Amino acid sequence: MTQAINQGRIETWFQPIVDARSGRCHAVEVLARWHDAEYGWISPVTFIPMAESLGLIGELGLQIMRSSLDAAQAWQAEGKQVTLAVNISKRQLFTPSFMQTVIKEFAGRGLDHSMLVLEVTESVALSDVQNGAERVSELRRAGFGIAIDDFGTGYLSLSQLHEMHADELKIDISFVRRLNEPSGLSLVQAIVNLAKLFGLKTVAEGVEDQETADTLRTLGVDSLQGFLFGKPMTREDFLVWLDGSPGSSGQTSVATDVF
Repeated sequence: MTQAINQGRIETWFQPIVDARSGRCHAVEVLARWHDAEYGWISPVTFIPMAESLGLIGELGLQIMRSSLDAAQAWQAEGKQVTLAVNISKRQLFTPSFMQTVIKEFAGRGLDHSMLVLEVTESVALSDVQNGAERVSELRRAGFGIAIDDFGTGYLSLSQLHEMHADELKIDISFVRRLNEPSGLSLVQAIVNLAKLFGLKTVAEGVEDQETADTLRTLGVDSLQGFLFGKPMTREDFLVWLDGSPGSSGQTSVATDVF
């Protein structure tokens, strides 16, 4: 694991996120992918906890962010404006120097801070709400956006959600998979209504068929992600996909999810 990170052998792959109404790709989640010569493809479910236990998650996250910024810079040169959303770990969020590290990565690239949205899982936010809210506020003052990932899996109260000052809620995939159940449908509708109450956008992950996409659109979800629209792909394959997607000449944002 240490050698793979040091040698930069963990790759970034891109999965499209589309506007629920227009179908235009306005976001891409960047996923960490590791192919080992001996063991083949190793799941992030395996290597992410490994990186955390070895104290390497900060370095891995920085590599993925740097690679994403490289891609955004190249796409911007081709006239494709992109916004990056990076899923950050608990260790990163609560590291005092994290914000300055991110700002340093932007230096000289010609990319505005508003082009980065930092995704914090609900469980991380709940681990230390007061300090988490302070860190989030600092990042927002620096011009970065904030999204609460895996929303619905934790127990953030309304006051805690308000304190986080997020811009977006990402609905956990477990709720999307239960849309055919009355309770699942009601839960997603409740999350959408809550997001609207706080002026937040919503993204649903794990959309694999048209019926699910239509249901989420009817419920008022803003953006959709899943195999229905595109599987994770390499940087080169994504660019080809993007050029052939609906509204490809418009602005695109890229969400980076190390996890």
